[in-house]
Amino acid sequence: MGKNVTIMIEYGIQGESMIKHALELVHDDDNLNILVVDISSEELKYNKEVDFQLIKNRAEELNCNLDIIECSPKHAFEKAVQYAQKKKTDHLIIGEDREQLMDLILQGSLSSYILSKMPETYLSFIPFNLAVDNDFFEYASGKRVFLKKIDGAYRIVDNIDNDYDYEAVYYKSNYTDFETGVIYIYVGNRLIERKITEGIVEDF
Repeated sequence: MGKNVTIMIEYGIQGESMIKHALELVHDDDNLNILVVDISSEELKYNKEVDFQLIKNRAEELNCNLDIIECSPKHAFEKAVQYAQKKKTDHLIIGEDREQLMDLILQGSLSSYILSKMPETYLSFIPFNLAVDNDFFEYASGKRVFLKKIDGAYRIVDNIDNDYDYEAVYYKSNYTDFETGVIYIYVGNRLIERKITEGIVEDF
C-alpha cells in the first residue's frame, strides 16, 4: 500500500523543478500532495503567475492534490506542518534551506522542528543545487508584455487601445542587450513557452 507523500514547494526557484527531483523519491502507488507556500513578493508577481500554471499543469499530469497557502515566512513551516498532518503525511519532501533563515525564525533546526511535530514522518530534503533550475539565473524577472503580429512575426508592442494579439510574460536574457530570452504566451487557457530572439517570437 502506498504512502501519503507531501511535496512542499515555493514559487520561483523551487517551483516545477523541485517537483521533478522530488518525484525520484516517490513510488507509483503513493498518494501525492503538492503544497505551494506562497510567500512571494509583489516584485515577482509575474514569475508567480507563470510558475503556478506550470505547477498546475504538472499536478494535473500526475493526477495529484494541489493546494496553496498564503502566509509570511515566519509562519510558513508552521502552516506546512499543519497541512502535512491534515493529509496524514508519511513522507514529507522539502527543499534545502540555503540561507538558514528558518533556523533563525524557529530558534532551532528546521528538521528538528518538523520531526518534533511529526515524529513518525520520513523527511527528505532536496539539495538547493538540484531544486534550482539551472536556467533560472540566466534571465531577468518576468514582466507582463503584449504581442502583435507584424510583417508575419510576433513582436512585443506597447498596449495602445488594446491593439495587440496576445498577453505574455517575458524573461529577458541577462547576456544580451537585444530582446532575447524566453516568453510564456497565453493562448486561450493554455500557457506555452517560446524563445524570443532579437525581438522576434518563435512561431506558435
